[in-house]
Amino acid sequence: MASNDPLHGLIAENIDRLVNLDISGYGVIAAIHDAARVHHGAPLAWLAAERLRAALGEGGYFLVTSGWLMPGCYPYGETDGPIGAGILGRALALGLGARMIVLTEVEMVLCTTAACRAAGLNVLSEDDIARAPRPPHPNIPMCIIVPIPIPLEAARSEAKRLFDTYDPKAILSVEKNGPNAEGLYCMVGGEDNSDCVIKAAEFFYEAARRGVLTIGIGDRGNEIGFGAIAEVPRRVLPFGEQATDSTVVDVLVTAAVSNWGASAIAASLAAMLERPEVMHDTDTESRMLHRCIDAGGVDGFGCTPIPVTDGMREPAHIGICALLNEIVRAAATKVPSVFATPLYRREPG
Repeated sequence: MASNDPLHGLIAENIDRLVNLDISGYGVIAAIHDAARVHHGAPLAWLAAERLRAALGEGGYFLVTSGWLMPGCYPYGETDGPIGAGILGRALALGLGARMIVLTEVEMVLCTTAACRAAGLNVLSEDDIARAPRPPHPNIPMCIIVPIPIPLEAARSEAKRLFDTYDPKAILSVEKNGPNAEGLYCMVGGEDNSDCVIKAAEFFYEAARRGVLTIGIGDRGNEIGFGAIAEVPRRVLPFGEQATDSTVVDVLVTAAVSNWGASAIAASLAAMLERPEVMHDTDTESRMLHRCIDAGGVDGFGCTPIPVTDGMREPAHIGICALLNEIVRAAATKVPSVFATPLYRREPG
């Protein structure tokens, strides 16, 4: 970790521990988080935020791919992913002046649009920008959503086009299906889902060829980013051989819910920049969840259109958001108190 500030070190560890709590009892996150920590040797979300700050410190575009169509309830997709995209788009726009381009399935555009607008981003298409009388105002947070067709060749050609057109400085995935060692995009239960999802790994292969920063956020091991520690999800998942992703990224961020991994990056950036507003508040968290559901999102466990993500009810997600905001606030150090005697003192001004 680049920062020598002991308070930042504490914040980074607290963020990492919080978002990797196995609250739902799924039983996987501890093993994959431990492996990712050993691989990187640093708190994961803070490391991702540092790398993003270095890549996007002067603004520019970054890519995010999210959205997971549920084969048993097509054309609906889960709320874990689109909300994370909205969180990242907001945080990197406010914190670094960067602009997000979201890559997702045609069926996930409405859900993703709703989540991003609820996060406070104006959502445009490439056609909107082409027709506009002038470019989007540089001080207005916005993003572009690009629907990608399902076939492999479509992803390959779109990857080249988008990198040539926008020169993105980073690409992130949030809860995005990745290919196993045989190139199949599988559900965590081993079912081949290749006919339902875009071949998002092709964008990461293109980024690697161009030396562009790659970050994967996942909660099980079948999402893009787990290639470097693939032996762990292969071992701990019941259908690990079929399900485990093979994509290698520069930084892997694990979290018990992938959206929480996006929030962890936002909170890390907020603390790093000493700008708490870069981390979204609980009202925004709730708004994103409800609007995502209203636009076609479903819970990834029950596949029902209720305010639940990964089987956990809305208060759990609001609680994680509230705690991340308090971690960034670091009240014992930053808020004057007659009786507080923190180890990490911060003098006013």
